[in-house]
Amino acid sequence: MNSSNKSVPVWDNILLRTTLYYMTLAVVLYWLKDYSVGGLGALSGTGLDAFAAVASRKDMLTTSSSGPAALPTVVAMTSAFLFALPVAWIYILTRQKKGFSQSVVQSLLVLPLVIAGIVVLVKHSLALAFSLGGIVAAVRFRTNLDDTKDAAAIFCVTGIGLAAAVEPSVAAMLSLAFNLLAVGLWATEFGRSPALLEGKRAQRQLDRALTVASRTGTFVAKMDDEVLKSLAPEQLEALADRAWKRKRKMVNEEPDVLRHEFQDLLRVRCASLDVTRPLIEREFNDLFVKWKYMGAERAEDGTRTAEYGVDLADTVTRGVVTDALRAIPDAGVDGVEFR
Repeated sequence: MNSSNKSVPVWDNILLRTTLYYMTLAVVLYWLKDYSVGGLGALSGTGLDAFAAVASRKDMLTTSSSGPAALPTVVAMTSAFLFALPVAWIYILTRQKKGFSQSVVQSLLVLPLVIAGIVVLVKHSLALAFSLGGIVAAVRFRTNLDDTKDAAAIFCVTGIGLAAAVEPSVAAMLSLAFNLLAVGLWATEFGRSPALLEGKRAQRQLDRALTVASRTGTFVAKMDDEVLKSLAPEQLEALADRAWKRKRKMVNEEPDVLRHEFQDLLRVRCASLDVTRPLIEREFNDLFVKWKYMGAERAEDGTRTAEYGVDLADTVTRGVVTDALRAIPDAGVDGVEFR
């Protein structure tokens, strides 16, 4: 059976997993609405029945002027983790194209727990709150975030940690609202097209680049600075493939000027060009009199096909080339053909 026809597991589908998680969490919290824990705000209220009270003020189990007990702290930290977890999932989903740092993902889970525990502690004592402010001012942690959306996610889980220790209903709605907005912006690619790449402004930008570029290197540098740096990795890869196809078309149109007439076109199918190309090209000097890399194509199943113009050596046949390339260890060659 073709693997492409198999159903996708729930765990692999982040949107489905997050939806089911919120539904399960809502049911669990609804059944816990009659329980109360001292020191935390109530979750009950109009429009929040799906996130019913984990703790309410009546019949408090533990509240006192002597300070917070362990149970409210555990409930606050657990609530912070439960509401921050889907934020981390959606962050991973929306950052897949540009990539993300593992440390940021882990911070999205650790930070709200620590904040919730601290807030439970200091909200019973004004002196502790001022002491904490002095400690934070003395000890500073610095980090550079690659994207402002990373800072937005960090700010969101910080709010979740604060709310989980004071009013858990706010933490629940903050988590849900943030994820809905993040998924909406990601799905619609809101604001994706830079102004410099639209309409007449894009044409003026390109004309200015062509005017400034007196050499090929200068032109490429100008294009990289004003156009390529705004593209995602997948878009850059697609652009590279399109450039190779355009070059091959130009070569076919002007063979006497732009290309050497190779005897054969060698096509090597593989899963990863970065792994396969260096390994197979080491053998080319023994197999071919002359060869040149002509580009690559991507198939629908994700495999890549590298194309080479080649002139076979006098003692080498196509069968010898096929056997030699397939026998290279760890090269990942799935298929070899000549055209």
